[in-house]
Amino acid sequence: MNFLSAIGFLTTIPIPAWAIRSDGRQVLYFPLVGLFIGCLLCGVDQLLSLASSSELRIIGDVIFLAVISGALHLDGLADTADGFFSHRPREQILQIMKDSRIGVMGVLALLFCILLKLAGVAGIIHSESLIWLLLAPALGRTAQVIGLVFVGHVPSEKTLAEQFYQRGSLFLLIFCPLPFAILIYINWALALASLIIFAIVLVGLLLFFKSKIGGITGDTLGAATEIIETVFLLIGGLGASIF
Repeated sequence: MNFLSAIGFLTTIPIPAWAIRSDGRQVLYFPLVGLFIGCLLCGVDQLLSLASSSELRIIGDVIFLAVISGALHLDGLADTADGFFSHRPREQILQIMKDSRIGVMGVLALLFCILLKLAGVAGIIHSESLIWLLLAPALGRTAQVIGLVFVGHVPSEKTLAEQFYQRGSLFLLIFCPLPFAILIYINWALALASLIIFAIVLVGLLLFFKSKIGGITGDTLGAATEIIETVFLLIGGLGASIF
């Protein structure tokens, strides 16, 4: 039930009403949902590979990543960029992040993110390191679990996702090592390097969020998801030439 509920929250895939839960235990399955999204992305990529245009394949993969999540995390990235780079005090940052309108920094963040994803997917397809189409979405959702378990949310935030904040619930981390375990079977050195990069980027982001607003919000978690996903798509594009 909680797995279906997690799919319903993190994707645009419709689930039956009886499967919807609000106890926050869905967080446990976020990495598995990420792998599920990655499997779908691999399927979409194989279908698009039948087309004669590699550009269509690359763009289609990136569009799928946005559509399958309902652009939820991209919206968080834009809101976070608008707030954090406004150079305002904490309370004003939070107010800017809640504003449904998008500013210049938000537009730039989305543009850079999409361009980098296109570059990463192009490299992945060229090097045929397609495993990263599976793992990048999983690592992005794994980052959410770590943030929800280890960092407190901003007390003033009142959102539909508030029940997902599970600080201190370490059992929710059970599936977080899974993407790295998959990598170990392919290349242990790449798995170790990826783990180190993942830790550095995510810890740096979470500390940055905490220093600016005192914790995390749904928007900052969305931003972390997009950044981690983009980083590992780029790593996938470069991986064949490094390892």
